[in-house]
Amino acid sequence: MDIKKYYEKLAKNMRVERAKRKISQLNLATKAGISLDTVNMIERGVANPTLFTIISIAKALDVDLNTLIPIK
Repeated sequence: MDIKKYYEKLAKNMRVERAKRKISQLNLATKAGISLDTVNMIERGVANPTLFTIISIAKALDVDLNTLIPIK
């Protein structure tokens, strides 16, 4: 799988997990300690987030990293 597919998976899974928790992009950004623009770009699949950013998002959503980016 090429890297673009991982970004697309991350984008979709972030939106799904955020929707399950009924939190806004702004709320997620605040909880993760990142900017609203970063959350928005990741959810659109156009950002190249660092591992630290992805970990911060996973913690803010209270999910395992594998939930956001399944490595299978």
